[in-house]
Formats: sequence, structure tokens, C-alpha cells
Amino acid sequence: MNEEDFIRTLTQQKPNPFRTPEGYFDSLADRIISRLPEEKQQKPARIKRLRPWLYAAAFAGVVALSATLYLNHSDDSLKNNEVLVASNDTYFEDAADYAMVDNQDIYASLLADM
Repeated sequence: MNEEDFIRTLTQQKPNPFRTPEGYFDSLADRIISRLPEEKQQKPARIKRLRPWLYAAAFAGVVALSATLYLNHSDDSLKNNEVLVASNDTYFEDAADYAMVDNQDIYASLLADM
């Protein structure tokens, strides 16, 4: 007794009356593909054609914005540092007060440089 008959006797099933013809699955894929309708060649969407230009425009905008912000920030930082660059004693005193440096710290710094 083969396995199929043994399983049928255990489960009390009737034999399957349906069978596939010989070589049916060998040519099934070819038959299905031949019945499919032909696909039309579509033009790519307009957004797909413009995508590289949109990326370039976005990049240029980011660069322009970054450069503007950087240049404005550097101008402000130069104005703020103007006090330290001046050689006038009042500016030096203001800078020393701002940095909380007293005379003893200044002397120690000058002696350390020697």
C-alpha cells in the first residue's frame, strides 16, 4: 500500500477525481503571459523629469541662506570683538572687567610669558 492510500484509509477520504493533464505546468507560464494585454509605453511623469532641477534649486537655496546667515553672524561678532581690538586704556579696562581679570592675574600672565 502506498502512502496516499494509507492516509486515505486513516482519514476515510475518497480518492480525488481531479487530475492535471501531463505537461500542464510546463507550459502554464507561457500561456498566461501570452494572454496578458500589451502594456502601453507611458511617458515619465513631469515631476520625475524635473526632479534633478528641483534638487539643484533646493541646494542653491540652502547654500544662499547659509551664506547669508554666516555673513550676518560674522559681522555681528566683529562688532562685539571691537572692544578687545582697540588699544585705548578704557577699552582694555572694560575688557578686563568683563573677563573678571584683576591686576594680580595680569602680572602672573605677563611673568608666565617671560
